[in-house]
Amino acid sequence: ASTTIAEYMLPALLGDFKAKYPDVNIHLKVSNTDGIVSMVENNAIDLGVVEAPVANKNLVVEICRPDQLVAIVPPQHPEAERETLTYEDLMKYPFICREEGSGTREVISEYLSKVNDGNEVLNMSMELGSPEAVKGAVEAGMGISIVSRATIQKELKLQTLVAINLSPMLERPFSFVHQKQKFRARAMEELLQFAQKYCKEHKNDGLI
Repeated sequence: ASTTIAEYMLPALLGDFKAKYPDVNIHLKVSNTDGIVSMVENNAIDLGVVEAPVANKNLVVEICRPDQLVAIVPPQHPEAERETLTYEDLMKYPFICREEGSGTREVISEYLSKVNDGNEVLNMSMELGSPEAVKGAVEAGMGISIVSRATIQKELKLQTLVAINLSPMLERPFSFVHQKQKFRARAMEELLQFAQKYCKEHKNDGLI
């Protein structure tokens, strides 16, 4: 699974699956979206769960659930009382982003290219390798960022971060990706069906 999904969605899902199928051993590999897609292509893993579009048309991609991305700032930030932020608002501050190959970064880049007329770019101040590192830097007042709402539930409750909706809104799908023709063991079929059912049941919970 890609980093955001592995850290914030899969622990509960895999815990429930393990309770139902205690004899099935699951090996979870964590990478960014590019890394996960490459592992599926090379048959290094049976099933990937990713957070960005998959370019390889030879793979099967099934949407799991939607995920909203929001801007985050510390509570004392000048924009903390705002209900929405535009691209022009984001340009005013140092921007903290994920590393190249991150699904979150790819989705944000595509979004910004659509809303930006091409004349100006964000003030990229840091590139960090995990959602936790990005959140820590924003909490420390080092800049603002855009993250999955799924990753900041704890910080919102503790009031260490403020989430602000983007205008226009930014959503992306979490998706399952696997080979078309690959022979699949029954355990993998059960996991895929279980995960699909779990996503439907939890698509409107607090993680979105």
